[in-house]
Amino acid sequence: MDMSVVVEPARPGSGRAGRRFAAGIAALAALVLYGCGGGGGGGAGNVGENGDRTSSGVLYGQWGLRTIKADRAYNRLEALPGAGTPPGDGQTLGAVDTGIDEGHPVFAGKSVTETPLLGATNETGERYSHGTAVASVMVGNPGDAFAAEVDAPRGVAWGADIAMFAVPLGTPRPFYNPISLSGLRRVDNRRASMAGAAIDWTAGGRTIDFSNMSFGVNGIIEQYSEQELRAGFGASIAALAQVGSTDKTVFVWAAGNAHGRDCDPADFTGNPDLCVDGTVVARSVEVLPGLPVRFPELRGHLVAVVAVDRNGRIASFSNRCGLAADWCIAAPGVAVRVAYFGPDWNDGTPGARGAASANGTSYAAPLVTGGLAVLRDVFRGQLSNTALVSRLLETANKQGIYADSSVYGQGLMDLDAATAPLGTVTVALGDRVGGQGSNLAGTCFTAGGPLGNGLAHSFAGREIAAFDSLGAPFWFPLGALADPDPGRPALARLRAFAAPRPAEPGAGGLWPRVAALAAGDRLNLGILQAPSLGTGGGHLSLAGGALALGTAERDGLRVAAFSSEGIRGQSPASGAALSWRPHGGRLGLTGGWVGERETMLGSTAAGAFGRLSGNSAFAGVVASAAVGAWRLGAGAEIGTVRTQARGGMIAAVSPLATSAFALSAERTLANGDRIGLSAAQPLRVEAGHARLSLPIGRTEDGRVLRRSLSAGLEPSGRQIDIAASWRRTLPGGGELGIGAGWTRQPGHDATADPELSLLANWRYAF
Repeated sequence: MDMSVVVEPARPGSGRAGRRFAAGIAALAALVLYGCGGGGGGGAGNVGENGDRTSSGVLYGQWGLRTIKADRAYNRLEALPGAGTPPGDGQTLGAVDTGIDEGHPVFAGKSVTETPLLGATNETGERYSHGTAVASVMVGNPGDAFAAEVDAPRGVAWGADIAMFAVPLGTPRPFYNPISLSGLRRVDNRRASMAGAAIDWTAGGRTIDFSNMSFGVNGIIEQYSEQELRAGFGASIAALAQVGSTDKTVFVWAAGNAHGRDCDPADFTGNPDLCVDGTVVARSVEVLPGLPVRFPELRGHLVAVVAVDRNGRIASFSNRCGLAADWCIAAPGVAVRVAYFGPDWNDGTPGARGAASANGTSYAAPLVTGGLAVLRDVFRGQLSNTALVSRLLETANKQGIYADSSVYGQGLMDLDAATAPLGTVTVALGDRVGGQGSNLAGTCFTAGGPLGNGLAHSFAGREIAAFDSLGAPFWFPLGALADPDPGRPALARLRAFAAPRPAEPGAGGLWPRVAALAAGDRLNLGILQAPSLGTGGGHLSLAGGALALGTAERDGLRVAAFSSEGIRGQSPASGAALSWRPHGGRLGLTGGWVGERETMLGSTAAGAFGRLSGNSAFAGVVASAAVGAWRLGAGAEIGTVRTQARGGMIAAVSPLATSAFALSAERTLANGDRIGLSAAQPLRVEAGHARLSLPIGRTEDGRVLRRSLSAGLEPSGRQIDIAASWRRTLPGGGELGIGAGWTRQPGHDATADPELSLLANWRYAF
């Protein structure tokens, strides 16, 4: 076994101040949901490309974190519940290495355990601690003062704890000598015990999901066949395979630093092109990281990592991915900031602590190990370890030079892409991820006026999970998928103000009319004019503008049947209405039924909300009286709505209770002008609820987790419209009108500001 490292130590007080680049902008962009409100992304942050500072903290000069776009993943973490929790919190990462300096300041406050294996002894700082450096790249979290003093690094998953399995490691020899088959047999059981220690580790209910393996043995995987390896390395292969495990520990392996090393062609007789002119051509990874090439049972939970330099190109010393391309990824491995524990730089005194810059695939691998821990956090532990590996490989940057899989394997690790939705984002409607579902882009509930903000109010503070094309869960605010009443009271009031006055004075605005297109002695064919309530109407407003067939008045009774089926721009609704008011009577009755085929009280569901239809039955009373020169009118309706919900998250809707009322007063002045006052409440849901089955996540085996929600549909407020008007009949026909209106809690929203409107109308009939 060997390791290759170049270090430039910096001790406390050496004058090397912590380098901090100019802070970049790092604000999490407001989530633009796919459904209500238009297109957008899945919560990606806007981050300064060259900044070291994110809202999660300072990246302490660790250039590799920017290269793998860790800052963007951190921003997504901060958007999750429990914001401020550092990445990796609650996890323990494993490392098989030389050991760890538990007292190093970069590990302060962490749980650090060390298990010696194979006769390893505790490190004393007489030699450079490779394990301390590797661990710091994964989980280091120095305090601000120490970081500023020596430019100490922050690990990619700085909230995680570390379990170190200390083993004796050698140092590289001048010549690169591939291990023999007999040599593999000699170390087989020891390698198996290393893997087993990480697999079997448990403490306080925790286990190790990801273990870093920044060591290896000389030899390129191409030099060894499956048969040879199984015969000589069988115990290790069996241990790493973890047969029977429900979620396997992932081993992240340094690909090796063999490229360009001195070699003897005699050691490469079977593969002479791996040693050319006395120099190793490491076109594939070394033996241990290359095991998945030969053994299918190791694929999916063994990952090889090659190193790139600060220009993003393969490091001169790094092995290439080669035959292991399908299970290989690239990460920064040059001038990586690490914690230093070893001899003092000046006098060689053991046990100096500080920070250093180091090169090697040994330091690229822990960036990937920690990156997997970040992914586990982002996806709330709902993806299996192997699914996280698959996602990390799938989302790696494969553009430009990284398209060369023989060198970079699956590409350069990209935590931004790995933590963002990939492909179509789907709201699951079935029990399995990847089964029946609806595109989040088309998922929206648009509330009609009677519901106002009722559903949006019930959705506030709740989440819904949707799944990308790889089955990863992403969480969105449920309330953002529900649009409250989009109506504009001022515009509705203007339309009502400009409409012809009803023929029946003092009707309170609740008397249905059929504007005749063709009139007969018994029947009128025309357009149903929805009764006006200032800015809305009663139940017949659900079908206003429908084609209607109505009877002529007979003994104060009128009946109309209507339908808006096929009328462009209108939701399909059909129904019937009747009104009865004896001649000269002060009281009248109204009633009817409205059936909506694609809406419910004007509300529309789409996408994962499914489809809604509603049937409204209503009854009302109207009254009028003369008090001096004033004609007074009043009207009120109550109703009940039966709703059918199908094909979506809305499992059922209870019967809804509805109401509407209006009061009016009008008088004619001596000059013939008319003044009027009115107060009205548009149609409103008074009681009722919807029962929803919401996807809230998934299990590791792909089962959708759901939560039942009973959502009240009554809005938070009550809209009241108060209006005053003046009208004058013009010579030669026509009318001029001026009015003012004030709306309390528009849209039945208790939090909405009042609206004031000034209206003018000129109408001329010819």
